[in-house]
Amino acid sequence: MASTKNLLSVLLMAFVLMAVVSEFANASSITVYRLGGCGGESQTYSNCGCTNLLYMGGYSFSYTGQTARMYNTGNCLGGGVFTLTGNARMCSPVGWRSINIQC
Repeated sequence: MASTKNLLSVLLMAFVLMAVVSEFANASSITVYRLGGCGGESQTYSNCGCTNLLYMGGYSFSYTGQTARMYNTGNCLGGGVFTLTGNARMCSPVGWRSINIQC
């Protein structure tokens, strides 16, 4: 009886862990472009927390439930200047230097 209860507890914890990992795997993402017009090289970011951006020529944000706060400074320092709360795209240069995807 005790071993069955322990097995059920382990299975439940495994399912919860899988759900958490799945949520992070589907985090919102932003693709930033080197050139205006959303051209040239691009870099996509989907990590939760603060990330410095490599390019600033335009962006495409794919919203899957996690908002993103944008900063004009590196390392998400100071006050954020804009929050992305849904799918968005702009193909002209932006001044953002870092992003905080809030998971």
